[in-house]
Amino acid sequence: MKMARVYLEKLNLDTAKEVKLWENFTDERLQGYNYADLSDFEIKVWYGSLTSPLKKYFAVRKIDDDRFIGFLGLKQINYLKKKAKIGVVFDSAYTSRGYGLEGLDLLIDKAFSNMKFKELSLDVNLFNTRAIATYKKLGFQITGEKKEVFENQGIKFDERYFTKEAGIIYSKILEMKLTKDDYYGL
Repeated sequence: MKMARVYLEKLNLDTAKEVKLWENFTDERLQGYNYADLSDFEIKVWYGSLTSPLKKYFAVRKIDDDRFIGFLGLKQINYLKKKAKIGVVFDSAYTSRGYGLEGLDLLIDKAFSNMKFKELSLDVNLFNTRAIATYKKLGFQITGEKKEVFENQGIKFDERYFTKEAGIIYSKILEMKLTKDDYYGL
């Protein structure tokens, strides 16, 4: 069995401030995930947006050096239907190294076994093939597609991943879900 390399802890403001140590993404499509340049005030506002009864966010920390390398969230929590949506953000220096898969595996297990959720869902930009592959490894199934106005309207337009309407660029997004039974192979 593979040794765990990460653990989750409840995200707090002190940890949130550590995003200033993160490396920014150079891919213009991922600019919205660059947190290193946020001011202290912007970090407080961002952290405040993550704290509500219908959201639970966790820091992903490396076991060997305790470095904060990402955060995972359960959002849009519906306690009656036992469903939630997942959010995922990692320091660009720690992508494509399996940390996201490990962190998500911990979060999913916590959501299904400790919190008694029955279904988790997420949205992912079609261009984020690395993330899509990770979600599929964990058992997520594609359930639909939608589009959303893309935050960086200055990107190089690529019709495989984007659509344009009335001069506005929309990102093509996959909707994915995972049930407790599928995750545990029941």
